[in-house]
Amino acid sequence: MRYIPDPGPAGLPEVTMRATERRIPMEQPAAPQRAGSRRRWQRFARHYLEMVVAMLAGMVVLGGALRMVLGMAGVPYSMERYPALTILEMGLTMTVAMCAWMRVRRHGWAGTLEMGAVMLAPAIVLVPLVWLDVLGAGTAMTLEHVVMFPAMLAVMLRRRNEYMAHAAHGRSGRAMRTLGRGAAIAVAFLLLPGVAFATGSTSYEASRYARPEVAPGVAATPPAHDPAKPTAVVLVGNHGANVADTLAPYEVLATTGAFNVYTVAPERRPATLLGGLDLIPDLSFAELRQRLGGATPDVVIVPEMPADETGDAQVTSWLRETAPGDGLMVSVCTGARLLAKAGLLDGRDATSHWYRLSGLQQDYPRVNWRRGTRYLDGGDVITTGGLLSSIDGTLRVIERLVGRDAAAAAARAVGWRYYSPGTAAPLPLSRLTPADAVLHVLNIGFRADATTVGVVLTDGVGELELAAAFAPYGEVKSARTLAVTAGAGSIRSRHGLTFVPRADLNRDAAGQVDRLLVPGAVAAAAPDPGVAAAGRRAGVPVTYLHRQPGFAFDESLREMARTMDVPTARWTAKILEYSAAELELSGPRWPWTPTARPVLLGLAGVAGLGAALLLLRRARARRS
Repeated sequence: MRYIPDPGPAGLPEVTMRATERRIPMEQPAAPQRAGSRRRWQRFARHYLEMVVAMLAGMVVLGGALRMVLGMAGVPYSMERYPALTILEMGLTMTVAMCAWMRVRRHGWAGTLEMGAVMLAPAIVLVPLVWLDVLGAGTAMTLEHVVMFPAMLAVMLRRRNEYMAHAAHGRSGRAMRTLGRGAAIAVAFLLLPGVAFATGSTSYEASRYARPEVAPGVAATPPAHDPAKPTAVVLVGNHGANVADTLAPYEVLATTGAFNVYTVAPERRPATLLGGLDLIPDLSFAELRQRLGGATPDVVIVPEMPADETGDAQVTSWLRETAPGDGLMVSVCTGARLLAKAGLLDGRDATSHWYRLSGLQQDYPRVNWRRGTRYLDGGDVITTGGLLSSIDGTLRVIERLVGRDAAAAAARAVGWRYYSPGTAAPLPLSRLTPADAVLHVLNIGFRADATTVGVVLTDGVGELELAAAFAPYGEVKSARTLAVTAGAGSIRSRHGLTFVPRADLNRDAAGQVDRLLVPGAVAAAAPDPGVAAAGRRAGVPVTYLHRQPGFAFDESLREMARTMDVPTARWTAKILEYSAAELELSGPRWPWTPTARPVLLGLAGVAGLGAALLLLRRARARRS
């Protein structure tokens, strides 16, 4: 058909307008095609982000639930203890959550399983490298995460038509969108608290046995040696030892006056006790041998020490060399790990801290681990329960080598009310409860890294009094502790141990500590005006822990209840294996501030998600 233009008002054909109208329909298909392609790639990008969110949700929710269940079962699950298993667990929890989301998205099994296999591949490749010590666990974990995201993108690009076009409709589509919104809100709520917890807990764990930035140039003067007395040594590693496990047996033995008591280490250099208390050992292994004329000590106390391959090898080698002698080996708390690692507990009954027994049973199945007792006397080896159960085990040593009267006198001297002559006192069976697990998470994740207690070291302080100032906070990970003195010099404890501070009270207290604790009955009897003045300048309260007679830890737990909360103090007593029933603890009924922090962070994350979505909608509206 031929086109005949209509005449315009002036009789002229409107060819230009009509021709333009006829050309427009011929050019329109290109624009919708480009818009459709853009929408497909936008759908692809949204799908990728959904998969990333699902992976993170798996890591936070499934991984967190697994750790909580294992914690409640008493299994000490961590990257340091089980590096390969942790890497596999991380990959598996992220993969399971992502595959579950793919099925919600109505992807087929072939695509879902292919994606799952690719996501697990980095862990499967990296774990053998960790076993062979080619890679460290932290490096392998980082590589695993770095590889997973581009690998997922590669699989999606391979099936890009599926990921661009995939969309559910009708009721399933609405359900999927509702589930997606819920998952996004949950992840947004958990993300910031999760990051804060990971950052805070990692930082705190690294600080527990952190060595001083500048090694103090201080030498200890060991006590004079009396050949007529039996020799007892409290072992500390080059990387330190638990403060209560070390100082409680030391003071109980020293208070009798019946022993030569020394702290010994592979090398005579500062050893950090839990919480940052730097001890100068009396003797090195070589110096001890020289002092004893090549003989072995009569008693060797083995406290908990931070796990370290080099340090463990030094200690276990020395224990094997010492064991054939006529001496008595005593493990305190998870010091039993070192005796077991040295092979000295194979086929024996042994005990340890209730919280660590499940892990020890897995790691050392040749040992007959037992619960519910403060100590087990196996003849040449005594193993004790956790922390303050070491006092009972040490009193048993005194009974055997000196006599029951000396043991009873030592118990009275340190204020220990639970001495059971000739037999181990029963210990209530303890398990980690859900409330314990919540307290642990709140303390280590949302309080410990923001709270620092300054502990003022003074000459003549009792060793148990010092332990009572550091151990409660370090054991339940509720605060950092900083050793300070009114000068730059070292101090000597009641029975001659040498300790070095990390800060000067007058110069460093302001801005570094939230309060000051002064342990020791001697210090409480004659308070130093300089300590009070330093507290006023720093704007922090000063508490003398031991104004009243009694067991050193009683007032420490009361102070913790007053300044933190009662549940945390009770949880601390449970970890210390000490009864809090007689202490009449008073204070806040719950750790409200640590509880509020993750809640507020979660709400901030949800608010941030809402703001981001609002900005995205406005940007889309402007483009349209």
